Amino acid sequence: MSKNKKDDVTIAFDSNPSEPELKGESIILLDEEGNFIEAHSYGNFVERIEGGVRVTRPDGVTISMIDGDITLENLVPKSVGIRDMSEIESFAVRTVDQTRIYRMDFFGGGHIEVAYSQDCKVMGFTGRNFNQILTKDNEIICSRGKSASGQVR
Repeated sequence: MSKNKKDDVTIAFDSNPSEPELKGESIILLDEEGNFIEAHSYGNFVERIEGGVRVTRPDGVTISMIDGDITLENLVPKSVGIRDMSEIESFAVRTVDQTRIYRMDFFGGGHIEVAYSQDCKVMGFTGRNFNQILTKDNEIICSRGKSASGQVR
């Protein structure tokens, strides 16, 4: 076992571990100048595209980040949730052609609308000035957004 001590930090490692361990494999391709081209990691494919990057998940969902915009394609969310109910200023439900539409307005501005079919599947999801987290199980967790100044509104 080798040890190296610098200031208050001790770094220890075994140069010849008794059992090799591999937790995952990632492949990253770079061009001759060292610029990113593409990567394969945990079933995801990441590629450089004009103006940004695109991630394709194993389930076919694509997440494109181009010139600051983010686009999700082929995503049918399993559910849509709210991270903190205290951020909700108002909540309304309406029915249009047998589709239930839930609207939540956040304190200080911003909103989301989620449309559900009669069999409780998400049919649509829109909003303005909100943050969202997409889980690996296609659940969307929302919270209020930030203003242009970076302050939570």
